[in-house]
Amino acid sequence: MTYEPSEAKIISVKKYAEDVKLFKVKTKINPLPGQFFQLSILGIGECPLASCSYNKKYADVLVKNSGSVTNTLFNLKKGDGVFIRGPYGRGYNFKEIEGKNLVLAAGGTGIAPVASLIDYIEQNRKNFGEIKILFGFKDESFILLGDRIERWKKKFDFTLCLDKYAGKLKYEVGLLPDILKKKKINSENTCGVLCGPEIMMKSATAKLNSVGIKNDKIYWNMERRMECAAGSCGRCLIQDLYTCKDGPVFRYDIIKEKLENESAK
Repeated sequence: MTYEPSEAKIISVKKYAEDVKLFKVKTKINPLPGQFFQLSILGIGECPLASCSYNKKYADVLVKNSGSVTNTLFNLKKGDGVFIRGPYGRGYNFKEIEGKNLVLAAGGTGIAPVASLIDYIEQNRKNFGEIKILFGFKDESFILLGDRIERWKKKFDFTLCLDKYAGKLKYEVGLLPDILKKKKINSENTCGVLCGPEIMMKSATAKLNSVGIKNDKIYWNMERRMECAAGSCGRCLIQDLYTCKDGPVFRYDIIKEKLENESAK
């Protein structure tokens, strides 16, 4: 495991919402989809972040302003430097998902690791079957990666879901799991990939189960629980599993009972 950070320059900054920006950072650290790295700012601290790209020359980092590190990062601009170490964790198991049809469902900034997986799929399209994507956001002002979404709409079966929308209907309106329930999904040779609030993933899993996709074919990304990335703080524990070391991507059949035991305490 690499603990020494390397300096990385910010190539560009793009604002998507009041509290969300996309930072393109020049680095040779190229996490596999679902892995993460630690981004640090000298004198401030560090935080775990997933890349929302798959590229050997740079990493796209979708950042929500929610703490001291991300608040400082929000004030940085093109040409400024940050420090990155990693990658860490276990991402998507390509031995299990390649050759399969995929249903990818994510909400809010949880789209980041799924976006890196879509990047990978675009670069290795022949290795995958039918791709069905659903992204969910609060409303039109919270839509992230809109430029990529327009590209993905041309390549995949893509659905954009908004919790609420007041304009002319060009999006699906409603919570992502409710929209997913309306979709026709062929369960044969199909895996589900989910990222977002756990309540959303649980509801989406119920829909996938109802059409015959079993829990050993459904993958949850639990990155929202991570803190130190080294298994030291214990904040990301799911009973005996460390999200930062054993995950953040887990097959649902492996963590289902552990999550239920947590809730029962």
